[in-house]
Amino acid sequence: MTARLSPIGPARPHRDRDRLTDGTDGTGGTGSMGLSDAPPRAVGAVLAGALGAVAAITRRKPLHAVGTTWEAELRVDSPLPDLGVAVFEDRGAHACTVRVSRALGTPSGWWDIGGLALRLPGAGPQWGPADLLFATTGTGRATRHLLRPVRHATERPLTTLLPTRAAGRSLVLLARPTSGDDEPRQYELSVGADGAAWRPVGLIDLLHERMDTPTRFDPIVNELSGTTPPSWVVAVREPAYRWARRLGRRRSRGAAWPSSWSSDDGG
Repeated sequence: MTARLSPIGPARPHRDRDRLTDGTDGTGGTGSMGLSDAPPRAVGAVLAGALGAVAAITRRKPLHAVGTTWEAELRVDSPLPDLGVAVFEDRGAHACTVRVSRALGTPSGWWDIGGLALRLPGAGPQWGPADLLFATTGTGRATRHLLRPVRHATERPLTTLLPTRAAGRSLVLLARPTSGDDEPRQYELSVGADGAAWRPVGLIDLLHERMDTPTRFDPIVNELSGTTPPSWVVAVREPAYRWARRLGRRRSRGAAWPSSWSSDDGG
């Protein structure tokens, strides 16, 4: 019998919390980001601006606006303690939330980028949640970092696309459907370290569909305990996620949608 673990792993200080939330180190500086991160930050600013423009026109989330949300379970059957990631250290079952969506919101059967968002309560910093975002890609050493259009959101393998680091290694996670259905309900979760072969760690089961309420998944703030994204990954992602956080606060206060956007509204 597997034990249900909640929360997951020991609490640890989030040494990058201030930097990851507002793009600085809390003192007005840029933390560990240096000149080498300038090109990724420029890319992130361009992406944030483009997403903001789409949102201003459509009056909705620019990506993954429509999806299905599920009560789910991550079952760790093949622990990988050498990674130093608490949730993968022991066998056990972990309640989680999964959202399946299409990036552009096209009808099922049209070409689009499939997405799967996973939230693990207690698996993030300070016993908070951990968010993992998967997109349809290839599975090879290089293609695991390349988006792949599909006709159905999760009929093909999905990876976390950008790497994170754990135990001195570069990690990418893979969620692979265990069936050939257009809308699978189970995925094998695997880990690829330093571009090597995938190592299965467990299964993700979608158990019960629930109302698709607005949920902001943020893998930068809600990082998986035991992992740290490279600074260039933060530099690319942070402008868009900062924009999403600020937009979320505006919407919660009932404010109107902004009519113009800048990189400072990203995230």
